[in-house]
Amino acid sequence: MDELAFRKGCAYGTVLVDVEARRGVDVLPDRTSETFAAWPAKHSGAGIICRDRANAYTKAVKEAAPDVLEVAGRRHLLQNLSAAVKKTCHQHRNRNCLRKHTEEEATVANLPEPPPMLLPPAELPRTQIVERIRHRYEDIHRLLEKG
Repeated sequence: MDELAFRKGCAYGTVLVDVEARRGVDVLPDRTSETFAAWPAKHSGAGIICRDRANAYTKAVKEAAPDVLEVAGRRHLLQNLSAAVKKTCHQHRNRNCLRKHTEEEATVANLPEPPPMLLPPAELPRTQIVERIRHRYEDIHRLLEKG
């Protein structure tokens, strides 16, 4: 279940979708918990309800279908995660925690730098197209040397 805008900013409803069958089941005329609470009484069979974060939907599911498993939609989980990360970063920025940590790293940076690791060059497979490109590369450089 999720909200649906009949007219953005003016009129909203609720859309109910059967995720497994990938088809719409019903459209309710508003977003109130009372309207949704009446729906499961007429239509049984839902074992899991995937809903958004609206308080009206939380209340409606608890009233109408207390035995049904409630889960948050993927998009809404990502919204929650994004909000939590943003809030945490804001708190740390305001407390100067991040700046303090970078200053500590700067003092540690006086240590000698370890020598770079030398890795063998990546070897391309000997396919027909790779060989053709190698030959073109060699031809181009031969022509460049000739001017």
